[in-house]
Amino acid sequence: MMDDQTAREPRQLERRIRGAYESLPASERALADLMLEFPGDLLLFSATALSEKSGVSKAAVTRLVKRLGYSDYREMQAEVRGAQDAGEPIYLNTGFVKPSNDHGGLQTHLDRDIVNLRQTFDAIRSEDVDAVVRKIISARRVWIIGFRNSYFFASYIRRQLVQIRPDVNLVPAPGQVLMEDLAAIDPADLLIAVGLRRRTPQLRRAMEIIRDMGVPIAYITDRVAVATPKLATWTFACQVRGISLFDSYVGVMSLANYLCTEAVAQAADGGREMLTHIEDLMDLMGEIDPDN
Repeated sequence: MMDDQTAREPRQLERRIRGAYESLPASERALADLMLEFPGDLLLFSATALSEKSGVSKAAVTRLVKRLGYSDYREMQAEVRGAQDAGEPIYLNTGFVKPSNDHGGLQTHLDRDIVNLRQTFDAIRSEDVDAVVRKIISARRVWIIGFRNSYFFASYIRRQLVQIRPDVNLVPAPGQVLMEDLAAIDPADLLIAVGLRRRTPQLRRAMEIIRDMGVPIAYITDRVAVATPKLATWTFACQVRGISLFDSYVGVMSLANYLCTEAVAQAADGGREMLTHIEDLMDLMGEIDPDN
């Protein structure tokens, strides 16, 4: 995990892209997404090849380079090369997985998932994990929010945390209005937001409102998110690039599992008492088949 000062601040290219992102036209935003996720590709492709890879015109590449304040594409490449020489993991990231030629599709899929796990955890600061785990344990209530695919991961986190502490709430409840569910939230609580790409506008607005109420937010997202991380207290940007149409969520699941596992460990006797009580009640109800 990265914990030095340089890891806390994005490099110049990333700062420039994030600063200009919301004002970019659609063609340049598609290119910016690629640069944010795979900055190492800038050294593998010419401007022409990069335009083809990202599905935009070469003129769009030139316009974005100028808009970001570089004199030309080579100047931008030089900055990425310098970041790679300094060992920045994000800048070592490319969109390629290169299994041996005799490997099939299953091996390619596995290789991509392993890359995603490594790149996800390389970008996580251990002090952020510790801070979120402490807040999970100490918060008066924990609220977990997710929409679309993110709802599954929010539900998983809630499922684990209810085993070690009370007052863990998953929102929005089916058929419910979000802010009716969240009406009782206050700064003594914690909001865990899961926002993977193709985010809904409701997520950003909810995070804005909760942030303005003084509630700390732990945010699990992907590496392309730009606007929503600014609203969070702690952000964990996972690598989710798959080898086809579907994103790969192995890094997201592993991170969620790790946060919950650490919460169990740090909850100590209190967490074990809750787990024991749940197991006793499940035995009384006969809810688990001991022979299967």
